[in-house]
Amino acid sequence: MRIEAVETFIAGHWTFVAVTTESGVTGFGESTYFPHAQAARAVIEDLRAEYVGADARRAEFHFQRLHKLHSMRDAVATSALAALDQALWDIKGKALQAPVWDLLGGRVRDRVRAILLIEATTPDELLAKAREAQAEGFTAIKIKPFLGDWAVKPMARLLRETADLVHQVRGELGWDIDIAVEIHRNLTPDQAAVFAADLRAMRPYFIEDPIQPFSVASAAALAPRIEGTVALAERNSNIWEFREFSDIHGVAILRPDVGLAGGFTQLRKIAAIAESRHQRIVPHNFTSPWVTACHIQLAACTSNWDVQGYIREDRRPWTDVVTAVNRREGGYLLIPETPGVGMSLDLDYLRQAQYEPFGHKFAHGAARAADGGVRHL
Repeated sequence: MRIEAVETFIAGHWTFVAVTTESGVTGFGESTYFPHAQAARAVIEDLRAEYVGADARRAEFHFQRLHKLHSMRDAVATSALAALDQALWDIKGKALQAPVWDLLGGRVRDRVRAILLIEATTPDELLAKAREAQAEGFTAIKIKPFLGDWAVKPMARLLRETADLVHQVRGELGWDIDIAVEIHRNLTPDQAAVFAADLRAMRPYFIEDPIQPFSVASAAALAPRIEGTVALAERNSNIWEFREFSDIHGVAILRPDVGLAGGFTQLRKIAAIAESRHQRIVPHNFTSPWVTACHIQLAACTSNWDVQGYIREDRRPWTDVVTAVNRREGGYLLIPETPGVGMSLDLDYLRQAQYEPFGHKFAHGAARAADGGVRHL
């Protein structure tokens, strides 16, 4: 089980790794440091010498020795280690002819409930796509109601109109579907508390990322002021940061990403930290089908895993990078029985794929206020 080769690929803003052993078993992984994919690839390539010749079975050991090698608090490095960790677990599962979920304790559920991100740029589009999702059988959706020129509106109008849109979605869909609201870090703590109060009667499944993620103290002060379910920490990258957010008892949901926060090895620990405080896991998930597949493996064997973040995969470039996307029936993702992660990357495609900067895709970016300043605070 010695590692013979480590290859890296970038397709668009997605960074992948293929790790091959001397016996010919190949495992795959993905870094989700999507803002700067080339940085993640550079770290993986720097680490190649640390992996070639090493025992592929020792995922925990390799993560520990390389994460602590320089002790840098560095999301790029943890995302690179996450991709390599996924690949080692994929190799182990294939070598032992078992799914990763079986190696991590066995299934605790029969299928994985998906929460579909509604991708929309206008209120009408948001409402139409929400109705479409419900008709398809999704029982949970996530909406981003801060649309269009939200950043230049006076605060009273912004909060009122944005809350009204959430009320419209609930009115259209009724009460047989769960609706999560993504604030996308667009408010300050005082604004977020007012906005959450306006949503209370709509019973949002959770309110996600109300403020910027940089201050645990600010999150701790805000969470008890929101009378509802708060979800945080998709940008965090290690168990110590997640433990600090888990200490905030007003936070009900943690949002680790298997491609950022250390792979299978570390997400199991983050889930256990959350479980000890009756918190749920709803993973951050909006890159390729590979990361969704890794999250499905964890959902299968982790009791406090809740809904699985999901973006439609039956389209390019999602269909380009893998040989087959994750299987879905209505609002549920199926748990594969195949060895390893249960999915394969399309290496022929990846070897000719090109890098494309993430830029401002999916309406990401620091919006400008009416005075020309950056709106995120």
